[in-house]
Amino acid sequence: MASTLSILATFTIIRSTFNDFIPKEIRDYLWSFIRRFSSEFTLVIEESHDGSSNHIFQATMEYLGSHVLSASAAEGFPKRLTVGKSEKVRKFTFGLDRHSEIVDIFHDVPLKWKYNADVNTNTNNQHTSESRWYELSFQKNHVEMVKSKYIPHIINTAKKLKDRNRMVKFHTVRRERWSSSAVNLDHPMTFDTLALDGDLKKTIMEDLDSFINGKEYYKKIGKVWKRGYLLYGPPGTGKSSLIAAMANHLNFDIYNLNLSAVNSDSSLEYLLLHVSNRSILVIEDIDCTVKLQNRDAGDPTASYPHVQVTLSGLLNAIDGLLSCCGDERIIVFTTNYKDKIDPALLRAGRMDKHICLSYSTASTFKQLAVNYLGILNHNLFSRIEKIIGEINVSPAEIAGELMKSKDPKTCLEGLIELLESKASEATSKPEEGEGGNNTKQEKGCKSKGSNTTNSDSPNHNAITFLTVGPDPMTVREYTVKAELAPILKAVLLKHGDIVTDCSLNSTQCRSSLLEIACGIIQKLQAAKLEDLTEPELRSMLASVSDLESLKLRVSWLRKRLDQIIEALQLVKQCSALEEDKRKILQEIEEMQKELGSCHMETLEKEKKTLRIQEMEAVIGTISESISSNEARLSCFYERSLVEGLLCI
Repeated sequence: MASTLSILATFTIIRSTFNDFIPKEIRDYLWSFIRRFSSEFTLVIEESHDGSSNHIFQATMEYLGSHVLSASAAEGFPKRLTVGKSEKVRKFTFGLDRHSEIVDIFHDVPLKWKYNADVNTNTNNQHTSESRWYELSFQKNHVEMVKSKYIPHIINTAKKLKDRNRMVKFHTVRRERWSSSAVNLDHPMTFDTLALDGDLKKTIMEDLDSFINGKEYYKKIGKVWKRGYLLYGPPGTGKSSLIAAMANHLNFDIYNLNLSAVNSDSSLEYLLLHVSNRSILVIEDIDCTVKLQNRDAGDPTASYPHVQVTLSGLLNAIDGLLSCCGDERIIVFTTNYKDKIDPALLRAGRMDKHICLSYSTASTFKQLAVNYLGILNHNLFSRIEKIIGEINVSPAEIAGELMKSKDPKTCLEGLIELLESKASEATSKPEEGEGGNNTKQEKGCKSKGSNTTNSDSPNHNAITFLTVGPDPMTVREYTVKAELAPILKAVLLKHGDIVTDCSLNSTQCRSSLLEIACGIIQKLQAAKLEDLTEPELRSMLASVSDLESLKLRVSWLRKRLDQIIEALQLVKQCSALEEDKRKILQEIEEMQKELGSCHMETLEKEKKTLRIQEMEAVIGTISESISSNEARLSCFYERSLVEGLLCI
């Protein structure tokens, strides 16, 4: 024991003497010389860089904060951590205490982190500031991996963690400007508690997740990273609740824009320019706040003398150049009357997805019973479900009854009383037109004189049910336009009844779906390959995908569209190759003229001759590619684009 203490004391004296008598510059040089023979490499990440905040330092702090709590339980990891929470975040944040170390494993490579902090003092020994930095140590042979993969991984992960943990804010307009005092959105609604038919809920969540993960896709196709939704249906069907669930699911701020409080297009532009990224812009009851109604209905501006926001101004704000000033944004419009909205607002790019929120079904009632009463079943359920299937009652009305008591039986009996009252009113005032199984659902989401969407299907908003035009014809039990009847006959003969497994049961809906398929075939039948464009074909392909989602057997049509798109790309490729070939031939011709000159030296002539030979070889390769592509395209030029699809 005495010898050990003696050795330690000697080492301490030597270290102190070394530091006192050897200048710092020499000590630094000696340490750097020793480190040359070490296989370890260290990166220093300071809090500031070039006089400003170091983004990598902040990302490292966020990233390591998500690791330290689980890692601290392991042997050899720090037992001292920092913890804190501000009003701007949802959860506690953890971090390393000063001079603590932690090891992160990335791609099976151990990477050692150390957090350091020193207090800076002035000549009077007064504390002036604090210097903080991280040291990242690893083996030298992993430098490239750390630089190209690990550090970008830290930055991306830190951004996701920060976005996920921040509090959602709710912004409103005050005097044509966003209020400076946004409030925390503590709305408890989530997709878990939202009473919505299962397939529709799943479709919306998948669409949101696809959008949030689609940054590179939007960049690739050259579109602004934004998405528009139209929520329409009767009052009390959950439009506001769905918006709150979307905000909580994405952790996006909500900007609530009341257009009636905006006096000019320029004020509207200012407001939209100051909407942050990762946000949802909500314009509720768009058919009521300003008169942006269908222009076919006439000019009703006399009823709204003080409104200055124009339809043109709104269109430019949400889909013009102004919309490029921001990323990762969602715009949600709501209305009770879809048919009152101008078609220019309804098109894709402005309202990309139309979501019908209709009256309650047995499914939504059961979800509400679980949420409000905590019960999965009751002997009164069957009676309630039967009445709900026959009348129109909104989820808000059902929720109102279920909140009146904590006793399930009392609430359900009160609900039955409400439903029976509504049924009695419906009987005394029968609806015009034919009754049917789908009457209730159609009434909730029907647009005057036009389209309805089926919310029971996975892509309910993507399929538009067409109204059969004049002179319809019936093929088997399906009624379609007369011009499409021969195509439908040929399809049924070739492929059988392609709607047998369709998830929609009514003959009218199935007829509409068949019209869509036959309409696509009609366009292909009348067109030549050079007449079609890739966006047009992609649109057809999207419609076919929607038909497949409703379980129509149209894979044969999708396959043909894929082949035509591929052929169109070959045509473009051939054109590009022909242009390359023309340029090379032109260059060869110029070089041959130079070779004919008697002023060129022999060595230069040899070089140009060799270059010409190389270019001629390239032309040969290009010609072979063109010939190969043209051979593949011959079947599309010589025959109809629907050859083999129909039994004629």
